[in-house]
Amino acid sequence: MSGGMSQIREAVQRQLGTDHPDAGRLDAGELVRFTPDLPARLDPGERRRLADRVEELQPWLQGPFYLGGDLVVGGVWRNDQRWVILGSEIPEDLSGRRLLDVGSNAGYDPFMFKLRRAEYVLACEPFEFIEQALFLESVYRSGADFQRIGWQELTPEEHGSFDMVHCHGVLYHELDPIGLLSRLWDMTAPGGTLLFGSMMHADPALAERVRFVPRAYYGDETWWFVPGRLALRAMIESAGFQVQGTFGEHAGPPGEFPTLNGYVRAIRPL
Repeated sequence: MSGGMSQIREAVQRQLGTDHPDAGRLDAGELVRFTPDLPARLDPGERRRLADRVEELQPWLQGPFYLGGDLVVGGVWRNDQRWVILGSEIPEDLSGRRLLDVGSNAGYDPFMFKLRRAEYVLACEPFEFIEQALFLESVYRSGADFQRIGWQELTPEEHGSFDMVHCHGVLYHELDPIGLLSRLWDMTAPGGTLLFGSMMHADPALAERVRFVPRAYYGDETWWFVPGRLALRAMIESAGFQVQGTFGEHAGPPGEFPTLNGYVRAIRPL
């Protein structure tokens, strides 16, 4: 295991008391099928091969992912539950549209975009989680373009522009949050949509402020800036977007101060 994933495993262990989220209570019959070709029964040898690879790639933060038979990859986060809200904000049919996903982790969101028939999905993940996404893509064959790149490497000249840009759970990990938002503006086609999800400070009295977290929050040393609701809106607008509204707010993880996780919907004006 790489040093990066070892550090992530240690952080998950500190936060949750386990680095192996339990998928045993999930009903495989109720989970999303990212391809219709998953077998109802896995050959024992194939099941062992897949299960061994899942174990090698621990810890899984995103999930759940159904791999066929009775094999399910659990995750710290229930992305399927997040999609109950997110899915209502996105067209059921994305045919003909180009989508960019920044901070893809294991790929749950890109797989959902392809399931909704997006013409092209560029999925960017600079860290070791890309190995999880590539493993899943070898099973699902969705056609999503998974690349080990960060937002800093995106350019419209090389990658084109996108009808919809999705970025969730990235800003508060970035030392240059305005740079991130400005690059997303560059990558969004005129008239295109930005769906931007982030942790926010939950205290209404601090809605217009951004809190700097110089050490750690919730045992995660990669947290840096946590904006209030109005501060996040102002940051997005400062990058050139026109904010349309917010959705999906819910309590964030426990830590030194109260947080919310939620989305802002914005457009790049024509």
